This record gives sequence, C-alpha cells and structure tokens, in this order.
Amino acid sequence: MSMSATDRKALLSGWIKPSSDNEKDQQDRAERMVRDAIESSDAFEGSNYSIYTKGSYPNNTNVRQDSDVDVVVELRECFYWDYGSGVTPADPKVVTPYGGSWTPATWRKAVKSALVEHFGASGVDSSGEVAINISAVAGSRPSADVVPSFLYYRYDNTECTQSEQGSCVFPRSGGAKIVNWPHHQLDKGRSKNNATGGRYKDYVRALKNVENVLADDGVIDDLPSYFMECLVFNVPNSILKSGGSLDDDFRATLVELWRQLGDEDTETAMVEPNYMKWLFQGDKKWTLQDGKDLIQATWTYLDYAS
Repeated sequence: MSMSATDRKALLSGWIKPSSDNEKDQQDRAERMVRDAIESSDAFEGSNYSIYTKGSYPNNTNVRQDSDVDVVVELRECFYWDYGSGVTPADPKVVTPYGGSWTPATWRKAVKSALVEHFGASGVDSSGEVAINISAVAGSRPSADVVPSFLYYRYDNTECTQSEQGSCVFPRSGGAKIVNWPHHQLDKGRSKNNATGGRYKDYVRALKNVENVLADDGVIDDLPSYFMECLVFNVPNSILKSGGSLDDDFRATLVELWRQLGDEDTETAMVEPNYMKWLFQGDKKWTLQDGKDLIQATWTYLDYAS
C-alpha cells in the first residue's frame, strides 16, 4: 500500500502525542497505591527506603499500548557497589559493609507480602524474575510492575570519593544483580529533548507506535519499548531537529540509525539513554539484528522508498 507524505504526516502527528492527562494520572496513582501498601506494613518500620516511578512514564515516552507503570521500592540503608573500569580501591575497607538483616530474598518477600496484604493475593503476581505485577482493576487502579531494589554505587576513583548512583535488583531465582540508572536516564532524556525542541521524545513515541503495529502484524518480533528509546537517543541532535518537516526529519532519523547499526564499531559506539551502559553489550533483551529489522520494516511500512 502506497503512503504519501501527507499520509505519513497525519500518522506521525498522531504517534508523537505525549501521555494524556489520564495516563499521567495513572502514573501518579500507581506510585501512590504502592506507597500506601508499603507504608501500611509494619515490616518496613524504621527502614530507609524510597519509592518512585521509572521508565517510560516519568520519561514521558510511553504510548497507549505499553501500559504498565514501573514503580521502584528501593532500600537505601543497604547498598551494593562496584568499581569503575580500571579502578582498584586504595583500601578495600573504605566502604563499610551493611550489617543489617535485609537481603535480596527477604526484601523481595517483604515487598510481596505488603502488596498481597493491601491488594489481595489474586491481584498480585510474583512469578516474574524481576518485577512483581499488580493487576489493573477497571475504574479503580492501573496495572503496575513493582521492582524491589537496592541503592547502588559505582566508585570511579581509588579513594571511593567519586561515584555514580544507580539502582540494582536481584532476579527472583538468583543470579547476578541487574544495575539500572533511572535518574541518569531521566536527566539525559530531558536534556536531549530540550536540545531538540521536543523532537527526541516525539520520535521515541513514533518509533514505539510503529513497532507495536509491526509486531501486531507479525512483521517483526515484539521488542521491549525501552529499546526504541535507546535507538533514538543515539541519533545526533542536529538530525532530530534539522529544521525540516516532521516527516523529513523522521526519515533522516531512520537513515542515521540504519547507518549506525551497520557500522563495524556499533557495539562499542551506541549507548543506552543514561550514558552508563552500551546498547549492544552484556545480557540484553534485544540484538543488533532486531534493530536492523525494526528500521528496515519501519522504512517499508512508511513507504519512504517510493
């Protein structure tokens, strides 16, 4: 089916729209209902913890089909740490180990128990490896993925006086911790969006929407919505906002992504939107080929070759 520039403009104009007031309300309600559940439990009395949303909702890159709100319940009195690349601590004892009773298993269990007590066993699914899901109730509450996490530091000098602060979570069945940088993602995303006059988040939402269409049609495999945010983050600001039309600059964005995905040094060049992780290194839920398939299918779907 052929698609004209006018058709694409209409499609893109709909795709780039940010969250509605109702979706913003879902984010606020999800955080509030999890906070109520945790604060009403005696298990956390006297503990130092923080509750906040992360991911596409606070970053304002969510689209209607990707509906779950990610809510972090982060223990802050117990923290984990690593050292930056090439950093060896001058004194291994400079960081004081935690001496309390919380462990990844007991923290997850306490969070789960508080959620079950508040929402009922039928409303809580703890079978996931990372998040505990609270099911939606129409007209009452949104669905939410609750992530029992710990404060995390990466020390970047031998004296451990310079660090980057993140968050880490341990899989339910065991294994290595998963480190995330939600506050870095939020800050870097806002800066890039401001520098591009809003085009960065516009095009993230557009790419997420077209991925949903392509996955629903069976053209490509379903991909994590975060992956689309990562891809667009790597497009230079000058391309995202070149002064052209919405259609022209989105086309240029796809061209640039295709170029980057085909470079020999892609795995050591493209980053996540936190500047703390490489996009295609480590254990990821996507591959380089996934990126190529997405960009090629998007190009074809929008009929840019005509």
